[in-house]
Amino acid sequence: MSDLNDLFKVIAEGKKQYEETDPVGKKIKAVKDTVKVDLSSLFEELANLNKQLGELETIKEEKEVITEVSPIPAEPEIKTPEQRIQDTNDDVTKYLKDKSFQQPTPDVVDKNVDDIRKKIRFLEQAIGKIAAAGPGGGEVNLRWLDDVARETIADGRWLKYNGTTKKFEFDEINPYEVVHNVTEVTTATYTVQDNDYYIGVNYAGPVTITLPVSANSGRVVIIKDEDGDSETNPITVVGLVDNDPGGYVIQMNNGATQLIYRAGCWRII
Repeated sequence: MSDLNDLFKVIAEGKKQYEETDPVGKKIKAVKDTVKVDLSSLFEELANLNKQLGELETIKEEKEVITEVSPIPAEPEIKTPEQRIQDTNDDVTKYLKDKSFQQPTPDVVDKNVDDIRKKIRFLEQAIGKIAAAGPGGGEVNLRWLDDVARETIADGRWLKYNGTTKKFEFDEINPYEVVHNVTEVTTATYTVQDNDYYIGVNYAGPVTITLPVSANSGRVVIIKDEDGDSETNPITVVGLVDNDPGGYVIQMNNGATQLIYRAGCWRII
């Protein structure tokens, strides 16, 4: 084995000396080096070509995918109110004049499923348009409605319903027709609410009533000792009353006060 290695070593040294000293050997070495460089450049160029080819294939696939995507639908046409009204009128006219289920003797629809679906779709669209903006009286004046007694209309009157005639009538407000809200207080404190008119206190102990800070001008509130023991259990009314921010106290059995709101202040009347 050692002899074989020595042989290879001698051959390599001889080859090296031949390429470095012999003119022919030098030329052979130069050719080999040139071929090596050329092969290296060729492999590099092939690698670049393969890379470019891969990029082209990727672009081609992306174009094919984009081509297969469905086009973006066009934006719906926006019509003016006049155009929509005209379309509705045309549809209603067509619906009433053309063949439809409302005719006494309509043509029999073919048993084909597609024809039946088209018929149902047409009816649904026509009914939907009629419901949205379809025909009708279009009356916008109350006095011309059939259930209004027009002969009762006059300035300063209020509208009320007459169950006998089944009509709405305009009438004067009579005192006996006015019904006020009444509130019973059974707790130690109470704040006057927006719909309170008469407040009756029925509590076995002192009571504090708080008035609203502000109210509609002319609003009236009545506070009454219904329990009949305000001498023992006084009723304190808190609020700005007759320009007095301290309010007042009801301390007389069965006593009561009536207040009206005007110019930012509750006033005893």
